[in-house]
Parts: sequence; C-alpha cells; structure tokens
Amino acid sequence: MTREDIVKQVTEGLSSGKVRPWGAETAALELGAEEPDHITLGTMARRAYLEEKSGVKLNHMKMLERPYYAEYLCPEDGTEWTLASDDEDLTCCLCGSALTPKTASGKPVCKPLVQNYIGGTEDYYSLAGEVSVGGDVEATFTNILCYGTGVGHLGVGVGCFQLNRYNGPIEVKVADYAGAARNLAFVFDDESERARARGLINDNLDPIIAQMKQSFLDDFGGEVYYVDFLEKQHHSDRILHCCFYTRFGEYRGHGCTSRATGVAKNYIDEMFTREGVKCRVSVIGMGRDGDLKPSPRNRRGRYVSALQRIPIAVYEKNIGRPVDDLLSYIELDRQGVTEELGWPAYTGMGGEIVPAFYRTYKCNPRPEIVSCYQKVWAETRGGDLIFGVELPNVEVGIISGPEGIVPPIAREAMKISGIKNAKEYCAALAAVTLGGEFNFATLHIKEKLYTGR
Repeated sequence: MTREDIVKQVTEGLSSGKVRPWGAETAALELGAEEPDHITLGTMARRAYLEEKSGVKLNHMKMLERPYYAEYLCPEDGTEWTLASDDEDLTCCLCGSALTPKTASGKPVCKPLVQNYIGGTEDYYSLAGEVSVGGDVEATFTNILCYGTGVGHLGVGVGCFQLNRYNGPIEVKVADYAGAARNLAFVFDDESERARARGLINDNLDPIIAQMKQSFLDDFGGEVYYVDFLEKQHHSDRILHCCFYTRFGEYRGHGCTSRATGVAKNYIDEMFTREGVKCRVSVIGMGRDGDLKPSPRNRRGRYVSALQRIPIAVYEKNIGRPVDDLLSYIELDRQGVTEELGWPAYTGMGGEIVPAFYRTYKCNPRPEIVSCYQKVWAETRGGDLIFGVELPNVEVGIISGPEGIVPPIAREAMKISGIKNAKEYCAALAAVTLGGEFNFATLHIKEKLYTGR
C-alpha cells in the first residue's frame, strides 16, 4: 500500500469516527507504514481530515517534514536531550560532546512532537476535539491549541466531549462589547486650581469626546460610554485622575482608545493654557487605567462565561463518590489561589489554556501572560451539578487595528476552528477552558492525576 493510500484510508477513518485523532499514527502502522514514517502519515491524515471538514486549505500552518522528536544522551555528563528530528545540532550544549541515541540499539526512538500534531514549525499546533456551545453563541468549534507536549490537548478534548455528552451544548454568555480604558493624570500645587480644572474638563466633555470619536474611535466602531474622576494626594501634589472608558463591537480597542485619549489630553492642555489653569504635570497616567494588569479591576476586554448542568446522580456514578467531595475540592483550591494571588482567580488548567489560545490564533494582543485570569465555580441546584468558568477580561481583536495586523496563520486557524467574530472567539475560549478545568477537577477528585494510578 502506498503512502497516499494509507493517508486516504486513515483520513476516511477519522471522518467516519472509526479512527480517533490520537489513533491516526497507530492506524497508519496497522496499514503497513514504517516507523517513524507512521507519525508523518498520521499527521497528514489529520490535516486532510481538517481540510475536508472545514473546507479550508492549510496553506500557512506549515507541516514539518519530520514531525517527531528523538531522545539522546550525552556520554560525558549523562544529560538527556529530547530534540526535534530536524535539529541538526547533535552536540551537548553543556560540554560539546557528541550526543548518542538513548536506546541500546543505537537507533533513536521517535515520538510525535505533540499529541495530535497538525502543523506549525515553531509553535506546534494540536487538534483537541470539538465543542458545541449554546446561549449567546450557538456553534460547534473545532478545538486547536498550541502548547506543550503533555496531555493538555487530550484533557481538553475529553473534557469538552464529556460536557457535551452530559447535557448537550455548553451554555455561554458573552458581553456585547469589549471595553478599554485610558487615564489622564494632572498634578496641581493648589487645591483650588485642581477644583477649577475638574470643573472645566467636566463642562467640556461633550466637545472632548466628539474630537476623540472623530479622530480615532469612529473608524473602529468605538464609543466613550463613561468618564470618571478621582482625586488623590501625595504630600504637596494634588492629583486629578480623569479616566475615559470606551467599548467596541469587534475591535480590541486598546490602541484606538490610547490614541483618542491623547487627543483629549491635547484639548485639555490647550484649554488649561487658555483659561490660565496652573497645572504642573499633565500625563497619561497608566498606573490607574486599563493597561494589562492581572487584577479583578482590570477595565479592558470582554466578559464571557461558560457552564454546564450535569445530573448529580450521573456525575457521582462517574467519580465514585459524593458530589460534595468535588465541591470541597473546588473550595480548597479557591482558598489556596485567593491566598496566593489576593483575589479569587483560578489559574489551574486555564493558566495554560488561555495563553495557549492566544498563541494559537495570534490575534491582538499576543502576550502569553494575558490580563484575563479565570474564575472556576461549582454548586448544586436541585438535582444538578453546575460547573462553570468566568473569564472577565478577554482581550481579542480578530480584525486588524492600530495594534498591528492579524497574521495569515491566525486567520487560517480561526477559519478551521469555525470562529467568525470576536464573540465566537470568546465563546470558544470559555468552552475549552471549561472542558479542561472539568477534566482536570474530575481526575483530581478521582485521584487519577499525578498519582500513578
């Protein structure tokens, strides 16, 4: 059987459900593929399956010629090296000695780069099943994640599958708008000058906001929906904060808001000069605005939540113990996170999934540590267990804006996933985070994670 025939048969198995994504390599072996070429053929089959399912050609998500790694040893210092198979530097970085295969046979053992690898030359993309959502967004998304070599991808896929099996689509709630904020700060030497300045700004908010909209916000569908003032003092400095809150439908909006607030600053500075207001310092005060801060007061991004209702009797049968034990586990972890971070966020699986999502779709912003920390919660209502996550500050711009372009590989990944707008991005992120956390918590309460069982 030719390589093309093997790929075709494995792809047909994936499409029919007879072959699971993680079983593509094994299926290729059973059809006569040679090691380690079976890893390459399994990857090719997954790619063909995704192209067939989505109708999108994988042009930008390049596939490595040898999508696997090999294990080596340094004979001098005994260090172990796991290297991508296309890594041509087979020397120890510590002592410079030539590395040798870890096996006694002299042939390196090859394994897939990541579970369910589908492409990527630096960030390795992985297929992690699919998830259906309902509520504010009704869709089924193909889960693509881009992180680590561990079991995270499979854990997300299993969790999403279990949650959909329990009670159908996961219920999601997504805010209509994404928020952003930028703060102006002024320092005065005299209390009366600060009061006069605040009055002037407040009386001229309409023309200030009109200039902000005309200069930057209108082009991106943004609006200023609130302005607040805060007075502080540091020794003789009388400080006045003036924060502009904005919201957007599709754009991330942070860069738009920053530039628009700069227009407001120029207007206010000219007004102070014209009216003779003695202001010693006029600056963008980023310490008290919407800049990236892992805090419950972060004022940028879009709220999204996801939950699933699970019959208690069914879940208790699954875990083999009372549901109250799961609630105790969730609470003890909540307390631990609160003590460590100072507020009841939770960064278990979500601490990996949220940045993995950003790495996969490479929207704006692109940092791996993002401002949106998640909150996990669980409770019982009637005969159901409610398991949910909240992501209060998801920042996403799938349309290019002042922050920069969205690269082709990101647009390709979104099309394969079925994500068509910012609300769907948030819904997909919340759903896969919920799936990962649910699987994580279930394995912990069943004492099957990290225990060797």
